[in-house]
Amino acid sequence: MAGTKLFRRGAVALLQDLIRDSAGEATSTTSLLRQARIVARRLRVLEADRWIESELFGYSNDQVPAYRGPIEVRTYGRFHGPFGSSMDGAPVALSLLPDPFNAEAFRSVHLRHGVSELEDLLKAGTRELKMPWSPDLVARFNYLQNRGDFTLYEGMGAFSIWRSLPTAHLRSVLDGVRARILDFALQLEAEDPEAGERAGESLVPEEKAKEIFQTVINGPGANVALGSRNFTQNSYAAPARSDAELIESLRQAGVNERLIVDLEAALTADRAESDGELTEPGPRVQGWLGRVLALGGRSTSEVGTGVTAGVITQLVLAYFGLAG
Repeated sequence: MAGTKLFRRGAVALLQDLIRDSAGEATSTTSLLRQARIVARRLRVLEADRWIESELFGYSNDQVPAYRGPIEVRTYGRFHGPFGSSMDGAPVALSLLPDPFNAEAFRSVHLRHGVSELEDLLKAGTRELKMPWSPDLVARFNYLQNRGDFTLYEGMGAFSIWRSLPTAHLRSVLDGVRARILDFALQLEAEDPEAGERAGESLVPEEKAKEIFQTVINGPGANVALGSRNFTQNSYAAPARSDAELIESLRQAGVNERLIVDLEAALTADRAESDGELTEPGPRVQGWLGRVLALGGRSTSEVGTGVTAGVITQLVLAYFGLAG
């Protein structure tokens, strides 16, 4: 076994804890990443260590995993006009605007935030993530409109403009991270069925550990990007107009009946808490979407036949008017 790197007992015990914690909901994703970092370093899987660091502290370069973007956003603004008139939260149709406002960079975002920041946003009960345009961009918007290059709202200038992203996308990113941690730990364990069970050392070749990590990050389900323009989906009809139509479209797409029943229950519970009005995914539907993404990250067969987690998510978000 010369040249083989050993996964020592301290990491083995941690591996078993990692599997248990990532399969549950009690442990934060931030804590799971810290545990996974110990495993990655003891296995000397540098690629995993770099991925974990980026997930913990945020992505600073142009390359982010596909599950973090590009994600399409909607744009809104606050506009002021004569005689004290104003509109707050008015839609901004980028297709009506000249360059550079109709460029792809204004239509989509990459979520570069560290996992702890995403968790804090969800804990705060934030329903959307607002990303404001800079004052310079707003000033240029007003300048070009006043010059006559375009007219968005007659006689009204922009006070502020922002991009809006529903927090359902934040939850999906976190669930995507958790699914990858779980897969990484389970596949390592599969290399030694007694890992974490017996005292001593568990043999996991360093190259095999690297291969497992690459499979987890770049394998099936790893490239699901909600709302991404690079996402290829099946050609379905227009977005569903009722819960019943949504359920039927998912059933026709091949989604597992167990998941469909769970979604029906989630929709009913969320509607009950919002007095029947449900204009965006409620907490239970958001949790269902995260579960689908996590299942799809492990195996497409767990979500249905001939359908991916990305297609399912697109169908549901389109129903709420949140998918491009």
